[in-house]
Amino acid sequence: MEHPRGLSKAIDDFVSTLTGGDFLSEVYHHDHRVLPGAAEKIRSIFGWDDLNEILETHQLRSPQMRLSRDGKQLPETSYLEVGAARRGRRRIRVDPARLRAALCAGHTLAMRYVDEIHPGLSKLSEAFERVLLSDFEFNLYASWAPTGGFNAHWDNHDVFAIQLQGRKRWRVYGRNEFSMRPRDSAMGTPPTEVVDDVVLSPGDVLFLPRGYWHDPVTEEGPSLHITGSIPCTTGLDLARWLLEQLREDEAMCAELLRFGDPQGPQEVLRKVRERLNGAFAEEDLLKRFFAVRDGAQFGRFAIGLPDIGPTSPAPGGPPPGL
Repeated sequence: MEHPRGLSKAIDDFVSTLTGGDFLSEVYHHDHRVLPGAAEKIRSIFGWDDLNEILETHQLRSPQMRLSRDGKQLPETSYLEVGAARRGRRRIRVDPARLRAALCAGHTLAMRYVDEIHPGLSKLSEAFERVLLSDFEFNLYASWAPTGGFNAHWDNHDVFAIQLQGRKRWRVYGRNEFSMRPRDSAMGTPPTEVVDDVVLSPGDVLFLPRGYWHDPVTEEGPSLHITGSIPCTTGLDLARWLLEQLREDEAMCAELLRFGDPQGPQEVLRKVRERLNGAFAEEDLLKRFFAVRDGAQFGRFAIGLPDIGPTSPAPGGPPPGL
């Protein structure tokens, strides 16, 4: 699908508007915020034609694509078919009739990493990465009935929800006490108090920090929205990186002997503690850590065929081949 020529500028303006003002200092990671109409100028970036094209031309399986209702995932055999293509090759694709029946019955279609297969969303994702200095990915959700796909839940990453078509109601609750853990296996019980109850119309945006309970339900369908996910950088990430830097350090590599001199292991432990304390006390530790993470971002690139001459690094991205 072709997009307006000015879409690139609209994308940059959109991301600047969302992340401008006090957002990075007061809202990001801390509190939720509703931005009415903020995405109006970039809504054309993805529509029903784009979704139809992806479903018609890509072989999508769980967990990249799934159908859910009230927190229960529909078996993919209920909407996918396996057929024989040329030369006996097995091909798995959507069964249009069964897919439409499942959506009519109130299931929500969810698609992960949609920015990896859609050029416009890839550009939008890249714009967020440049500003937030973080990986960024888009998931897509389409629903037709006033039923929830996943029930009340919380995510272990920050989220931008961008309403493209239809209207969706979001009940936002408080933050989960387990939200600082790296996994969301212990969902817990949602708070009873609703801190915000908002209906997103086309062009509206909702930001949710990780850990905030929320329950999105289609208010007026068909509804189409995308969510941008931003992984959080934690102390665990810093500790893992630091240990990797010290993997050949003499003190860290000393053997913890279990037999012989009982003071031997204690001496090794003392040296390890001193080495770690010294490493964490270095003034430029965080600067070096974030510099390495920024340089390791996957980023986006342009191939530029049919030209096969030497390439140059993409603006703000890693060198080719890394």
